[in-house]
Amino acid sequence: MSIVKFVLTLLISVMIAMPAAVRAEGNAPQADTIEASIIEENDGTRTLVHEAVIDAPLDRVWESFTTAEGWMDWGPKFARVDLRPGGTIESGYAEDSVAGDPRNIVHRFLAIVPKQSIAMRLQSVPEGGPVDLETLGQTWSVYELEPVDEQRTRIRINGYGYGEGEKFDRVIDFFFAGNKYSIELLRRNIAARIDRLKTTTGGE
Repeated sequence: MSIVKFVLTLLISVMIAMPAAVRAEGNAPQADTIEASIIEENDGTRTLVHEAVIDAPLDRVWESFTTAEGWMDWGPKFARVDLRPGGTIESGYAEDSVAGDPRNIVHRFLAIVPKQSIAMRLQSVPEGGPVDLETLGQTWSVYELEPVDEQRTRIRINGYGYGEGEKFDRVIDFFFAGNKYSIELLRRNIAARIDRLKTTTGGE
């Protein structure tokens, strides 16, 4: 599937079909679980899927994808976000990371449906890292958000375009475990941020 066709399909399906699909699901993840699966697609590629419920309102979880402060809930020590199709998220994991650091990771936005879905692709990764850009550049990710209720949000991370062979196997293995860790880190950091806000404002 071409990226152009994919983005058009994403925009249509998210705005029209996804709510019905969500209502029809009978096995949505519980609040304390992170579900992970690999789907074999008809075109020979594989899709890596992670799904979880975050104990935070939709607006708060959306910030974790769209603001520099929120993106750091996923673990980076530095982040810079240019939120627009064609824009980028730059992430640095070293304590002294700055913009343009060759150790940083850069994602490029492919499509954005506010408070519903974001599609992005890796643009650059540090040399010598656990996964190579040549392999990763053939994949892309779609992050879907759906409110469970006023205080909980379901997230679904779809990694598309994984091919066959040892290189793709290594990447899938890396993100199968890595995405679980990142989601759990997101949960903890969002919870801590909410607790700090309650303490500051005197809320319950």
